[in-house]
Amino acid sequence: MIDKQRIPYEKCIFVCVNDHHGQKPSCGDHKGEEIFRKLRETAKVRGLHPRMRVTQAKCLGQCSTGTTIMIYPNNIWYRGVTLDNLGEIIEDVFQEL
Repeated sequence: MIDKQRIPYEKCIFVCVNDHHGQKPSCGDHKGEEIFRKLRETAKVRGLHPRMRVTQAKCLGQCSTGTTIMIYPNNIWYRGVTLDNLGEIIEDVFQEL
């Protein structure tokens, strides 16, 4: 039996952490894993978990543009995310909750 439910989060953030280990461009080359950890930690520190879910995505199909983040239900994605510009994204995304 399948248990169908509504998503229990107000917002889901998917961070690409795909890593091709230098064989071709990937978000792993652009610190995708570190960006994911920083976003998740920030959500916890700000008390947004469990209203917000920050999770890893294996591939979002944009690895050549740098780390990619998708935000639902906003239907927004950020490409070319770095640790240097992550603060701006955090303020933009986290202020809504």
